[in-house]
Amino acid sequence: MQHLNAKTVKSVTSIRTGFTLLEIIIVLAIIGIMSAVVVVSITAPSHRKFMALAQKAASTMEVIGDQAVYTNSVIICDLKNGLSCQSYKNGEWNTLQLSRILSWQWPSTLEVLQINANGVSTQSELKIRFLPTGSFNPVSIQITDGHYTTWIDGNVSGDFKINN
Repeated sequence: MQHLNAKTVKSVTSIRTGFTLLEIIIVLAIIGIMSAVVVVSITAPSHRKFMALAQKAASTMEVIGDQAVYTNSVIICDLKNGLSCQSYKNGEWNTLQLSRILSWQWPSTLEVLQINANGVSTQSELKIRFLPTGSFNPVSIQITDGHYTTWIDGNVSGDFKINN
């Protein structure tokens, strides 16, 4: 039988500690790939976010239509550079303070490309008229955020829906 000296026993019983260079490189590569995926998903334009903004724009149109009925006035909204509205009642035009009737603002990232009223494009004049009777000519509003585009359709009863 062979006797083991202290040096041999120490080398046989020593436990490997630490990580190899290959293991560290693999972990760093995995972390790098995961970080790239997270950054792309955070910074990339999201279709879901765009559709939420489009829904907010559609809701805005409905609220303004309701305001025309409640105040018994004609409201004309210009959508060329954001949203600004004028109210006509008792023979005079007044600026409609949207902050008084909306708890949100018109989405600043949205741009109106065109409005079709009764099937006729009004690209040069991006205005919508709301009547105090609640009646409404069918209208379609094409909006974009620079990446995605959709239509918001308004029907004769003043309901606005996103047309996917």
